[in-house]
Amino acid sequence: MIKKINPLLLLVVLSILVFLLRAFLFPDYSDTALIGFFEKLLTAFGMLSILYLLLIYFVCSFFFIPILIPLNIVCGALYGPFLGSVVSLSGILVSCVASTISVRYVFKGMANLASGHKEVKKFLKQIDRYGFIVAIIVRLMFFVPYLLQNIVLALTTIRLDKLLLLTLFGAMPGVVSYSFLGAGLVSFDDGSTYAFYLLVPITLLVLVTLFINKARRQFDIGRNED
Repeated sequence: MIKKINPLLLLVVLSILVFLLRAFLFPDYSDTALIGFFEKLLTAFGMLSILYLLLIYFVCSFFFIPILIPLNIVCGALYGPFLGSVVSLSGILVSCVASTISVRYVFKGMANLASGHKEVKKFLKQIDRYGFIVAIIVRLMFFVPYLLQNIVLALTTIRLDKLLLLTLFGAMPGVVSYSFLGAGLVSFDDGSTYAFYLLVPITLLVLVTLFINKARRQFDIGRNED
């Protein structure tokens, strides 16, 4: 299923959706007015807004509500591309903890359901065969929903602390990309700034794709699978 996804096309579609979101939700807002709207929202909650967002990450991941990518985009819109990336990455780490606890210890029916899927079985075999490099590759494929990544990784025998370390580095390109797309929500009036916010995710996607392809060739991943 993952091989059928064209990541560059998906990123283009996502950027179009962000544009439409801006057009329909804030049709009369200039960039200045929209930034003012977000500043008022942040002022109302202060630093607590970050804690509220992290709590939303935890609850959504624990109960398998698939809105982690939109939350990352919201972080970029609220806090800007850089602080938004930090908050998003923190949220993904929190989501990793929540999903792992949920799958392994609470909703074990989800584990049984997921582990019966053909693609999941193949992934688990690859983890056993190639080790952490496969988990890193999965985390780097940020066009695959984070919640799906969390569930599949929770089915492995990798300890939670190691999952968090893999997530810290593997999820970074994705959270940066989505935060920059979110920041683009308030930058449509400035063509050069918006182009930069769009160029960053495209560049990261190209670099990640090159790394994944090189790693798969180097470790011969997937070539001798049944």
